[in-house]
Amino acid sequence: MLENLVAVHLFRLQDVFHMSRARSAPRVAEGELSAPAMLVIPRGGPLREPHLMIFTGVRSFCAIPSGTLITEGAHVVVHLDDGLDEGWCRVADVVVAATRRAYPFPAHRVTRVLDRYPGCEVATSRRRNGCLAGLRDGRFAKITEVSGSVTAAGPGPAVYGSFLYGWLVAGVPLECLTTASVVLGRYVGSAPGGSGSLEVAGRAEITLTHPSLRSVRKRMS
Repeated sequence: MLENLVAVHLFRLQDVFHMSRARSAPRVAEGELSAPAMLVIPRGGPLREPHLMIFTGVRSFCAIPSGTLITEGAHVVVHLDDGLDEGWCRVADVVVAATRRAYPFPAHRVTRVLDRYPGCEVATSRRRNGCLAGLRDGRFAKITEVSGSVTAAGPGPAVYGSFLYGWLVAGVPLECLTTASVVLGRYVGSAPGGSGSLEVAGRAEITLTHPSLRSVRKRMS
């Protein structure tokens, strides 16, 4: 089940970083490597340097950007739509609620996913132009795609869940994301050691909310 493993690589960028608009008909040239990526550009707050997170499979790799590697590692992502054995759901770090439903999961249903799978740190649900993520500490993170072509086919709740999980593992406060500009796209580069660039598909905003006291009491009852 290697397809359920996602590796994240978080870099703190220190040198010039190249970005370009996403190609209308994306094609990876011979010798190029491509992977989904999200770039966080600080706009005030404690975060000072841009941070780039790249998502790959455990057997994949891509050109390493110039910067400091903050953290990397693999985690388990499970889609409830896939009908996997409950054993996989119990060990999942990120659980993606049913995405084939006509209507997205409401917030309380996302919370139930966290309650059902106590080993899960992030549960996500598709939303129009983004997703809603429930976190183990009780907070919700709402990711809204606000510009670019991502509104038609965004990264999806699985990538957003991996992004939040990787950010938490890195120990960087999630509050840094609420004031930052979050750029969505694909990191394209040559072989390891070569230069790479981010093909920008659009931008997203992230907001954090805390559960109401009433909802906390309901969960504890």
